[in-house]
Amino acid sequence: MKKNLKILFFVTALGMVASCTVAPLTGRRQLKLVSDKSVAESSVSAYRQLIQQANAKGLLANNTADGQRLRRIGGRISSAVEQYLNENGMSKKVSDLQWEFNLIRTNEINAFAMPGGKIAFYTGILPILNTDAGIAFVMGHEIGHVIGGHHAEASSNKALAGIAATVTDAVTGGNAVSSLVSSGLSITLLKFNRTQEYEADKYGMIFMAMAGYNPSEAITALERMDSIGAGKRAEILSTHPSGKHRIEAARKFLPEAMKYYKAR
Repeated sequence: MKKNLKILFFVTALGMVASCTVAPLTGRRQLKLVSDKSVAESSVSAYRQLIQQANAKGLLANNTADGQRLRRIGGRISSAVEQYLNENGMSKKVSDLQWEFNLIRTNEINAFAMPGGKIAFYTGILPILNTDAGIAFVMGHEIGHVIGGHHAEASSNKALAGIAATVTDAVTGGNAVSSLVSSGLSITLLKFNRTQEYEADKYGMIFMAMAGYNPSEAITALERMDSIGAGKRAEILSTHPSGKHRIEAARKFLPEAMKYYKAR
């Protein structure tokens, strides 16, 4: 049994060592078994299907005042993102960003960005964010997951979990040990983990500042989302760390974010 477990951990460790990259903003080492580009290619089709379904159900709100507002903010944030990439040695990433902004009519409090520059906001989150700066922060945060390579990282973690489970089945005969290992991996491999959320918050503050929105408004936005109650908790705060910890981290990062800020 010990020999079999050694084989499992050796294969897992080998995959991690062979596929590590560095997160652009923080220098954190990342596991990348799949590329950002491949994730973007698959994400675009999924996004297109979502938007088509929303349109068929009459749920797209792009032609409303809020829809136009979202695209206006998106234009400023996307320009800031491209500027940041060009100024920080990541100009190759710009060509992979074919920006698109859609507002979907639903009470759900959520927003997301998919690799490839595909953005969607739900109308339910707009009253919570309230200001253009709040929207800019959340948009920058979600794009930060893309620029930080978090989608590819999450996909790689899931793939590694699958590899580990397969190897475990092979060396244990698919017994209870396999089930325990797989369960343990699935528990720790969340969509976006604590570190990724902190990184995305930092990106969000940088991008909004470069777009001319005061990054101190990010703290206000986080406070507003944290105050709405667990029953209506915003998706952006649904994983660790807790809202209060993220608010404190945003306060600590604010002096750095302010270096990028030029009021318009």
